[in-house]
Amino acid sequence: MQIQKMSGSGRLTITPLSLIALAASATPAMASGFSLNLQSAEALGAATAGAQATPATPANAYFNPASITGVEGIESSLSFIGVLNDTSYENASGSLFGVAPVAGDAEGEAVIGDAIFPTGAISAKLSDHLFAGVALYAPFGFNTDYEDTSVLRYHGTFSQVVSGVIQPMVGVSAGGWSLAAGPKFQYVDIDLEGAIDAAGIESALLMTAAIPGTDDAFVDVSADDWGTGFVVGLQGAVGDRLTVGASFSSKVEHTLSGTAEFDISTSTSGQTLAGLAGLFQDTGVTSEFTTPANIQFGLRYEVNDRTRVLASGSQTRWKSFDQLALNFENPFQPAETTTQNWQNTWAGAVGVERDFGPSQTFRLGVMYEEDPANPAFSSPRVPGASRVWVAGGYSRKLSDRADLHLAASYAFADTTPVNESAAYPENLFRGSANADVDIAGFVAAVGVDWRF
Repeated sequence: MQIQKMSGSGRLTITPLSLIALAASATPAMASGFSLNLQSAEALGAATAGAQATPATPANAYFNPASITGVEGIESSLSFIGVLNDTSYENASGSLFGVAPVAGDAEGEAVIGDAIFPTGAISAKLSDHLFAGVALYAPFGFNTDYEDTSVLRYHGTFSQVVSGVIQPMVGVSAGGWSLAAGPKFQYVDIDLEGAIDAAGIESALLMTAAIPGTDDAFVDVSADDWGTGFVVGLQGAVGDRLTVGASFSSKVEHTLSGTAEFDISTSTSGQTLAGLAGLFQDTGVTSEFTTPANIQFGLRYEVNDRTRVLASGSQTRWKSFDQLALNFENPFQPAETTTQNWQNTWAGAVGVERDFGPSQTFRLGVMYEEDPANPAFSSPRVPGASRVWVAGGYSRKLSDRADLHLAASYAFADTTPVNESAAYPENLFRGSANADVDIAGFVAAVGVDWRF
C-alpha cells in the first residue's frame, strides 16, 4: 500500500486571510522544497534581495521581524500573491515486485496546482524606542495532482499541504540598530490521497493468484495541528550608506492527527483483505511532522540618493525533514513511512532598486535556490529542482497614507528525474517509479501599504 507524503492538485485555490487559519496551497516550483518565501509584493519585485535589511517595512516581517521598527504611528501592509504553473511529466514507468509493469498513463500535465494567497502585517510605534506588530503569512504549502490512472499512482494521486502563521512581535530601536522577536503560532493541514495495489497485497499476504497492479483501492488521509516556535531579527546601519539585517525562524514540531478513509467499493481484493485481515478500515491517524528552521541575512547599499544595490542569502534547515510516518489507530493497518532525508539548502539573491521622482520606484532582481531533495529518494510526491528566479517590480506613492506595489517573477529549472526504487522496504507494495518532470512558473503580486 502507498500513502503519499505531500502532493496536490491542478485546481485553483483561493485562501482567506484570518486569525484562525491563514492557509495557502502552492507549489515547490516557487521556493525551496515546499517553503514559500513569496510573502511581500514589494520584496518580490527584487526577487527578495535585501528584504532582510529594510527598516520600517512591516510587509517584510517574514524576512526579518526587525522590519516592524521605525514606523511612525501605525502602518499596515497587505499583499496578494498569485502563482501560475506550467508543469508536466513524461516517460513514466514503474514495476511491482520487480517483475510486474505498472500499466497506466505515462505522461500528464498540470501536475502542480495554481494558487492565490494573502499575506500581511501591521506595526505600531509605542514610544520612541519601542514597537509592536503582528504578521500573518503562509510559510509552507503546495499541491500536486496525478490521475488515478497514472503509472505513478501508487506514489500518490492528489495531496495538499496548507499552512498559516500568526506572528506577534515586539521590537526595540536605539543607536541606529533594531532588535525584534516574538513567538509564532503555526497551523498545518495535510490532505493525502493515493492508490493502493490491493491485488498485489492480496497475492503476497494471502498467497492467492491475484495479479499485482490489476485491482486498486484508494485512501484519503486528512490531518492537522497547531505548533509553536519563535523568531528573532536584528537590523542596523553600518556607516552612512549600508544597512544590514539578519533573522532566525525556528523549526516547528507538529503532532498531526486526523482520519484515514479507504475506498474499496470497486476493489475485490480490497474487500477480501478488509474481511480476512482487517485492513482498509476507516480509522484515526497521527503523524510527527517538523517544518524547518530558517536563517536569513541581507544588505542594502545606497549607491546614491536614488539607487540602491540589494543582496540577500538564506539557509533552510531541511535536515529536520527526514521522513513522514503515518500511524493508524487500526491495529491491523501497518504504519506508512515515506523517507525523505532532505539536505539543508542555500538561496542567494541580488537586485537593484531605483527611484524615479519622489513617488515611483522600480526594482529588478534574480535569485538562485537549491533543491533540498535527496536524489536517492526523489519521487513524484514533491517534484522539485534547483531553480532560478528573475523578477521585476514597481512601487508608487499614492498619497501620504498609501503606497502601491506591483511585482512579477518567473521561475524555471532543469528537467527533474523521479527515481523511486522498489528496493526500499517502504516501497514493497508501492513498487518503483521513474519519470521526467518539468517545472516552471509565473508569479504576480499586488500589495498596498496603509499608514493610519
